[in-house]
Amino acid sequence: MVSFVMERDAPHVVMVPSSSSGHAIPFLQFARRLAAEGVVTTVVTTDRHVRELEKTVRSTDLTPQGEPLRILGLRDKKVEISHDEWRRQVREVPEEKLEVMRLLREAVTDVGSPQSWKLRGVAPASPPVCILHDMFVPWAQEAAEKLQIESHLLYVSAAAALSVDLESNRLFDEGRLPITRERRDMVFPDIPGLSPIQALDFAVPYLMPAMYEWMRKYYSRFRRTDVILVNTFYDMEKPVLDALRNQVIGSPDMQAKCILEIGPLLPESHVNEDTVEVEVEERDPCILWLDRQAPNSVLYISFGSFATLEAPQLLELAMGLEASDCSFLWIVRSPNAHGMSAASGSPEPVTEFLPLGFEERMKGRGMCYSGWAPQTRILKHPAVGGFLSHCGWNSTLETVCTGVPMLAWPITAEQHLNRRFLVDTVKVAIELKGNSYTKEELEGDVVRPARFIPKEEIEKKVRILMQDAEGESVRQNMQNLREKSREAGAPDGSSRRNFEAYVNLLHKKIH
Repeated sequence: MVSFVMERDAPHVVMVPSSSSGHAIPFLQFARRLAAEGVVTTVVTTDRHVRELEKTVRSTDLTPQGEPLRILGLRDKKVEISHDEWRRQVREVPEEKLEVMRLLREAVTDVGSPQSWKLRGVAPASPPVCILHDMFVPWAQEAAEKLQIESHLLYVSAAAALSVDLESNRLFDEGRLPITRERRDMVFPDIPGLSPIQALDFAVPYLMPAMYEWMRKYYSRFRRTDVILVNTFYDMEKPVLDALRNQVIGSPDMQAKCILEIGPLLPESHVNEDTVEVEVEERDPCILWLDRQAPNSVLYISFGSFATLEAPQLLELAMGLEASDCSFLWIVRSPNAHGMSAASGSPEPVTEFLPLGFEERMKGRGMCYSGWAPQTRILKHPAVGGFLSHCGWNSTLETVCTGVPMLAWPITAEQHLNRRFLVDTVKVAIELKGNSYTKEELEGDVVRPARFIPKEEIEKKVRILMQDAEGESVRQNMQNLREKSREAGAPDGSSRRNFEAYVNLLHKKIH
């Protein structure tokens, strides 16, 4: 047994992630960083999530390897139901929420007990000093309050989105939220640190009154957490972070004493080009194809693990790419496809959703692939010169850290807000603009229908990014931001200092 795990003066943190991969990935990255600093880190999540993680991590208990990190199930005994159904039950059925809070409190008590080997099969450690939780698991914050220990929020999206969320209750009380059809033309000039925001650039929950009703309760709890950590870095979102610290921290209803940016939460091999990766025989079809392409010649296209395009838009994108004469690697997913992960099965057929003969005509110049793709490796590949992205925050940080300029095509979540930031503020992306809404769309029930992007716009913007002077300017801006991201994580960088400050804070909690 590794001796430092047994020491009672090592701080112990229980982390409760969301089961959504976009949230769980940076959460687990942060867990590894804490464990590497000697902080005993116990990740507690749903039984189904643990079973999925077992397929992608080398072990659910790294203590024998000298890393005090272990992953435990809640013992909810609901492996058979989907993550969405699990969350719905906890959100809508009071008894389910009380039960999951009880299970978490029991787990926190057990892992801090001298009998933890018997109770949970993990090495004894000091009682946890806090529960560090995701934004979508507010019940973990309530459990911490019941246990009378601190709750810390790890916010894995942008600081800009956090600023909006922290103002949610105020805007609701003022009658400006949620965004309804009648309010879709409103402008919000008073979000700390942000330029005026168009109503239709708000995240999805703000545009759906029923969803907003319960999400507003989540947002209000953010202000009652003790510490807020954000997956960003100072030079990327300086005005927002300054405003949060100067205007929000210390306000009457704000319990958090500090907001610390500790990102980007990515593997060291992705952030630091000096990191040596072990060479093995290459088998990934995407990388093998890229190896045959010229430097900076390929546009990489991916809309993330879950977002899909409607069939007509898929056809239009294909025609725009063909007309652009640019090389591309397109991760194609059929309409209404299920989520994709590293543990997913074989690629699904998508030929029927593409123009007749498209793949044959594109041989050599373009590759369409429908399986799981190693995005971080693709973005680091020298052949990749651009990224057509949905503007998800993980993808945004990954492309910033590789210096690859972007074409912005937001789909859902807070991606429209990210798009405005990338295009207008840091100017590392070019916007793909959709058609104006039709009369039927404006009068429909959907507040923000998906804008159809014609092939002419796609062809034009692909050429601009990959071939024109405007694209070169965006590329240079991205290269500059890339250097700032590396400086943030380097010794004495802003994110590194904040991480060390957080670890020191944890140590103080046990004395």
